[in-house]
Amino acid sequence: MNEKWWQEPVVLELGGIGKYQVVRNTREAAECLLDRWPVHEGMAYKAAIRMCRYVLSGEQPVDYARQDFIAAAVEAFIHVEPPRI
Repeated sequence: MNEKWWQEPVVLELGGIGKYQVVRNTREAAECLLDRWPVHEGMAYKAAIRMCRYVLSGEQPVDYARQDFIAAAVEAFIHVEPPRI
């Protein structure tokens, strides 16, 4: 199955201080949103779930899921590590 890999992973501090999770593709993002997310409400959260579904079905570009996933993290006050340069 095609996981829809991202060019740059997203590193979140999820599950407590100092507990990081690396999300590398759209499938991992969808699983994280459904299984590990602290809140299951909010506009960005719902948009991220919807976009993951669209990307996994091939209806939207992969980068859209990554962008919406980060927006959902910001909405939920989850720390996102800045990208490496």
